[in-house]
Amino acid sequence: MENKEEETSKKKTLGRRKIPIEKISNKKSLQVAFSKRRGSLFKKASELSTLCGVQVAVIVESPAGKLYSFGSPSVDSVIDRFERTRLCFNNCSEAHEEEKGVMEKSNWWWEDVCAENLGLEELEERMSDMQVLKNNLLKRIQDHDDLVMADSFLNL
Repeated sequence: MENKEEETSKKKTLGRRKIPIEKISNKKSLQVAFSKRRGSLFKKASELSTLCGVQVAVIVESPAGKLYSFGSPSVDSVIDRFERTRLCFNNCSEAHEEEKGVMEKSNWWWEDVCAENLGLEELEERMSDMQVLKNNLLKRIQDHDDLVMADSFLNL
């Protein structure tokens, strides 16, 4: 009788368990883990935005090279704010010295990319992605310049 009770009280699944933090070698497991953790990351970013009232943008590249993004209120608005800050970076007033110090210490994501480890196809894909990013940034700069010119024209 005791054996039957012990058997029924045992878990039938492995449940949640701690995994070592190292790169997953199995491609299928890697994709599953990426998909689950991407969702969790976006949920945490949403919670941070809601709880703290901050703007958040998260851009993630999958193991397959596909880009995913989340933003609150939107990725575009956060990037716009970031770009405005970067544009005024060199012309900051003394009131912005603290922000300037933080930005000088930052490492940009493109500084950490190790191109030596990428194959030709991956390099071409990254180059294509960078061209799209460059075009988007140039369009935003042009839009910003158009707004500044329109604003100065209205103030004449």
